[in-house]
Amino acid sequence: MIVGHIDQRETFSYLPAAVHRSLAFLSETNLEALPVGRYDIDGDNIFVNVMAFETAGADSKLHEVHRDYLDIQYLIAGNERIGFALASEQHTVETPYDAENDFWLVGPVDCESEVVLEPGMFAIFLPNQPHKPGCVVGTSQRIKKAVVKVHRSLFE
Repeated sequence: MIVGHIDQRETFSYLPAAVHRSLAFLSETNLEALPVGRYDIDGDNIFVNVMAFETAGADSKLHEVHRDYLDIQYLIAGNERIGFALASEQHTVETPYDAENDFWLVGPVDCESEVVLEPGMFAIFLPNQPHKPGCVVGTSQRIKKAVVKVHRSLFE
């Protein structure tokens, strides 16, 4: 997991070109005005899902895991807590792998950590890293976020 702020370019200058391209889209687009939906940057190689929803208690959620895509979770509005952990075969699979949507869900994870995002911040989760986005900070609130999906082939 990597965490950063869109305005602190020097902290992510060393990241691969696909990440720079993704972060450039986020910084150059009026995301507040962008409707919820999918937006292609490079077809199925890099695309963005813009979403808006109410945060919920962490105990009501499961961790998602991806096989083929890296997630760049970028907060547009509100505050969000994201739980995350290292990959482990010890995590209990709660739903089988959905190849079309590239995810499966796992139950409790070992050594969970958390990050709190505020607008302008992003967290990057690599394939196979469990993460539980959309968790409440204080009280439930409506958030808007963009999740950039970057195919792992762009890093090989």
